[in-house]
Amino acid sequence: MLRSLQEVLAEHIRSQWFLYLLVVLIFTAGVVAGALSIRLLDEVESRELNEYFYSFVEYLAGQQPMSQSLILQRSVLQNGTFILVLWLCGVVFFGFVLAFGVILYRGFTIGFTVGFMAEQNTVQGILFAVGAVLPQNLLFVPLTVMAGVLSVSFSLVLLRRRMTRKQIPLGPYFSQYSLAMLVVALAFTLGSLVEAIITPVFMKAVVSLL
Repeated sequence: MLRSLQEVLAEHIRSQWFLYLLVVLIFTAGVVAGALSIRLLDEVESRELNEYFYSFVEYLAGQQPMSQSLILQRSVLQNGTFILVLWLCGVVFFGFVLAFGVILYRGFTIGFTVGFMAEQNTVQGILFAVGAVLPQNLLFVPLTVMAGVLSVSFSLVLLRRRMTRKQIPLGPYFSQYSLAMLVVALAFTLGSLVEAIITPVFMKAVVSLL
């Protein structure tokens, strides 16, 4: 079962390698843009973000308990919304453009978060970013790329059907697309569990070293 799943995944990546490359480039561009946008913050915005960052670090340093259920709910809601938006982009023939925008924004938020911590708080910020961002994103990033490729790919099928006027049977494509996105959504839930259970442990461990 696992081997067949790996084979299906490998075949999918081989057949869609160009889209994977394109989505990775767009996601990376978002990360870079987010990191560089830190330089555009004015003094007031930078000070407010720093105050928020240090107050949160002090909260963790005080060994205050973090609500894992609240973190899980927030993460599932955010990622569920993200997958739903990408799924909706896929069912529109011009939705691939919107999907690229969603992927770009996702990368931007990660780049901004890590970039701010690294820029404003040097070594301490980098260590904290590693503890706070890395664990769940080891799952989130590849899943984001995969969801983006699925969305763009199905949208392009609809576009090709509309442009060529060919009677492409959409039923099987739609079923496979929706099922694949559901599997990715369930995998995102695993990432949310990591964010709720493992990431707080990493964050507190890093704070104890600062």
